[in-house]
Amino acid sequence: MNVKDIRRKNLRRLARLEGGITDLSERLDRSQSQISHLIGHSPIKNIGDRLASHIETVFNKPRGWLDREHETEEAGGLYDPHEKSYPSSSYRVPLLSVQETKDRFVQLSKLPAKTYSTYLSTSIPLSPDAFAIRVENDCMEAAPGFSFPKNSIIVLDTDCVPHSGAFILARLKQGTGATLLFRQLVIDGSQRYLKALNLHYPLIEMQADDATCGVVRFMLMECDKQARIA
Repeated sequence: MNVKDIRRKNLRRLARLEGGITDLSERLDRSQSQISHLIGHSPIKNIGDRLASHIETVFNKPRGWLDREHETEEAGGLYDPHEKSYPSSSYRVPLLSVQETKDRFVQLSKLPAKTYSTYLSTSIPLSPDAFAIRVENDCMEAAPGFSFPKNSIIVLDTDCVPHSGAFILARLKQGTGATLLFRQLVIDGSQRYLKALNLHYPLIEMQADDATCGVVRFMLMECDKQARIA
């Protein structure tokens, strides 16, 4: 394994311990897309010397730590999205309530070890940081074409890189607080917009401090058989 691969592997480990790409990007003062390009499912960039030094400083690691394999930490079973297969053929994700979603993405609580009351089981590959929420309103319902009806369940993954047209959960900063919105991401040059499928809702421009909390992988309805609520 070369140094580039070792750095990527170690940064993925730090992301897992930190609670996911969202929290890691904030810790390193980098955008989620920058981090995803380094350690996402299909990385397109390598970790340069300057960034490697910055990572070691932020995490209080000795110089050169990112360049070395740390075999003693392998037993932790940490998720590596570069592997060809996930750790298991069955995947469980927590179904978050409104308050739990706010706790995790607005108040930025560190909840990777938290036990939730309800989980979904599915055979679709997901990272350990994936989660599910219930659609609360009709903002993503459209008369013609594809839509997300109220009370349907969406499963999102924090390790996916958001692209134009993706359906995302966005965190928008509002003064000292923040709000969460489920919308379709529209990218036009350097500008990012949040679009509701229901035309009664306005188009919202994302600002520099706004972030993506997860990208929708699939939707569940009451009649769906691909996932089971446990």
